[in-house]
Amino acid sequence: MSEHEREPTASDEAGEETAEEAALSLEPKARVVLITNDDTVGSLEAPLRDVGHKVSLFREGRLALAALKTTGADLVVLDLVLPDVQGLEICRALRGDRATRGIPILVVTSRSEEMERVIAFEVGVDDFVAAPFSVREVLLRVRVLLRPRPVARAAAVLSVGALSLDARSHRVWVDKEEVTLSVREFRLLEALMTRRDRVLPRQALLEIVWGGADVGARSVDAYVTRLRRKLGAARDYVETVSSVGYRLKSPTD
Repeated sequence: MSEHEREPTASDEAGEETAEEAALSLEPKARVVLITNDDTVGSLEAPLRDVGHKVSLFREGRLALAALKTTGADLVVLDLVLPDVQGLEICRALRGDRATRGIPILVVTSRSEEMERVIAFEVGVDDFVAAPFSVREVLLRVRVLLRPRPVARAAAVLSVGALSLDARSHRVWVDKEEVTLSVREFRLLEALMTRRDRVLPRQALLEIVWGGADVGARSVDAYVTRLRRKLGAARDYVETVSSVGYRLKSPTD
């Protein structure tokens, strides 16, 4: 080792940790509903409170669902394994109710099979973390889901054929009929519409829509499938570019 090099000291490591914790402390303070009967996933309650969130812990899915329909939340952190109802059913119920369908859902679970992840994204989950997990990683993903989306400087309403998207009010219409999308579905459509006729690789969509989270390319495919289903008559506007990604094409193409 040269005289200009040195081993990292304990104070250096402490400084790095302090910087990371400071970054986490900047995330928006939110009402978080944590739904789990697992002690490992339940241990997230304290770290979420430590960074300033108001956390409500539910051990049963039906009780949590009733509370969410009454009081809402800014984020749901959900385990897939619950004593009374499957976590995926909670997702479906939240996405099927106008009062709760816009709430971001982060799954944190011990079930790590790829198919579980794909199905979760298909039913409307916004992000997925499998155990064993890093608390800091979970807090960073929470931060991304709660991050306010900057208002585009371009026109607030984007239109392509029969499809319209209002970035400010977070609303979408097809043939003047409103279509309800989850947070991720809306961000995916917005990314495609603001880059109309441009091919977006899956990795680019992961960066734009998921903030670079390691959720896998199949998650993008699952969300595109779900988005197309909801767009109905405008489903064919979202074109697959083989082995590359997707683009939103003009209806005259």
